[in-house]
Amino acid sequence: MLLIIDNQSAFIKKFKRQFLSEQDFDYVFFDHNQPITLSAKTEIKGIILSGGRGNPFEPLNLTSNFVALMNFDVPIIGFCLGHEILAVAYRGRIKKLPEYHGKKELITVTKPDDPIFTGISSNELSLTKRHGFHVSELPPSFHSLATSNTCSNEIIKHNDKPIYGFQSHPEVSGIDGLQMVKNFLRICNIID
Repeated sequence: MLLIIDNQSAFIKKFKRQFLSEQDFDYVFFDHNQPITLSAKTEIKGIILSGGRGNPFEPLNLTSNFVALMNFDVPIIGFCLGHEILAVAYRGRIKKLPEYHGKKELITVTKPDDPIFTGISSNELSLTKRHGFHVSELPPSFHSLATSNTCSNEIIKHNDKPIYGFQSHPEVSGIDGLQMVKNFLRICNIID
């Protein structure tokens, strides 16, 4: 089962309507401030931390994101705010951008051999972005997989675990974005 923490993202709701509803695997949504109440028999295979308003420090109560990070040893992917939550949880730093970024941006993949990029034919991707902060300092246990003009840590990955952070919103970024989401679901052994 896929666990999704919704941090008040309109994009994750669109992703649920346009992608998840068509799939034949189980998933469960919890709001960012809702306790994660699962049966002891529930087998979580992967986690998505959605985007949302603000940053990891304000204004939302993001407790369920951190509870999920602490209690499940499974692949994790964070989009936008979820990316920033991952960075902060692992002792990285975020910083406010000079101005809010709310459009598609060209992303340059610097480590194309990573499994998250399987089936992606170009090292340059156009991904949807809506954010006011960015990961300014990587956590010691992470490395960067892609950069952009606004973010040097556009896509990050844990050095030893299948934990990914995307400053963008691949879940609503067309064919290449969905390919990376599907690759993540394959890493989780949720789809073939």
